[in-house]
Amino acid sequence: MKINSTNFKRLIGIWKTSGEIVKDNSILDGTDSYEFILDGNFILHKANVKMGKEKSETVELISIDNSSGKASMQYFNSKGERGLMSASLTGNDFRIEGEGLKFIGTINDENSELTGKWYLQAENQDWTEFINLKLQKESTL
Repeated sequence: MKINSTNFKRLIGIWKTSGEIVKDNSILDGTDSYEFILDGNFILHKANVKMGKEKSETVELISIDNSSGKASMQYFNSKGERGLMSASLTGNDFRIEGEGLKFIGTINDENSELTGKWYLQAENQDWTEFINLKLQKESTL
């Protein structure tokens, strides 16, 4: 099954990204893009945002597990960090989970707005709000 036959095709496009970093009330602003690559078998996600005064760039490869419909995501960022996460997009509910990091959000029926929250896991295992996020689709690729 190619990825373009799954619910994740709803992400395809260029998005205006905005939000707030909770701990210091600073602004997050930039662009995210999602595009099919390699004959529709994967999605390439690129994020170019400013978090407060700090610029952050991320590249991520998304692949779908054909048996579950869930996605695995491998990311690399401009800080030299890398990681693996898993995601599900069921109905309008979009969830991402990684080591010490998770996102819980919703995409609207028109696939034009994605809102949600990123959470970080503290040493005591409690989850704390990290980023309130809003993506608005500017165009479809």
